[in-house]
Formats: sequence, C-alpha cells, structure tokens
Amino acid sequence: MPYLAEQARRAIATSRPLMRPLYFEHPRDPQVWEHPIQWLLGDDLLVSPVLEPEAREWPTYLPDGDWVDAWTGEEIAGGTVVTRATPRHRVPVFVRAQAWPALAAVFTG
Repeated sequence: MPYLAEQARRAIATSRPLMRPLYFEHPRDPQVWEHPIQWLLGDDLLVSPVLEPEAREWPTYLPDGDWVDAWTGEEIAGGTVVTRATPRHRVPVFVRAQAWPALAAVFTG
C-alpha cells in the first residue's frame, strides 16, 4: 500500500516510530493519557484496538483536528470521544480529514 511505504520512509528519515501512541504526537492533551491503547499508524491513521472479546461497541478518543471514520466516511471534529459499533471484522480506524481523499478507496473501495 503506498501510504504505508511512504510512512515507513518518513519513519526511517525522521527516526519517529511508524506506530506510535497518541501521547507521542499530543503530549499536552490529558485525554490521550486516558486512552493509552490507541495508536497512530503513520501521520494520518488512528487505530483503536478492541480488547474485549464480546464488545459490540468501542470508545475512541480523537485528538484535536478533523477526522473521518474510515469505515463510514463520517467526518468528526477532534477533541472528543466517539463510540462505534465493533463487529468482529472491523477495528475502529479514523483518518485525518486532509488525508481522506487519498485513503478513502482503501477503506471504501
């Protein structure tokens, strides 16, 4: 996938981890410390792993900025907690809004 290749190149060039916790990017945001299992994959994807086997929905904190639910295309303002349905085959993933046009086909196509 071109996104991962580009982000891997950036990680190598900058010594920043490809996968990183939210507090790596937002250390002054107290909410990220309350959601330690969420992580960024590169600069534009936020992944919120579901850790309870029978969970039907899962909360995700979106830091400041505009985000798009990767599975529905819904735009969401950051700085809030959103809850999403979590069927077994779908992990909550959010995309920075400015990157959505380039990544939309990965999730919806």
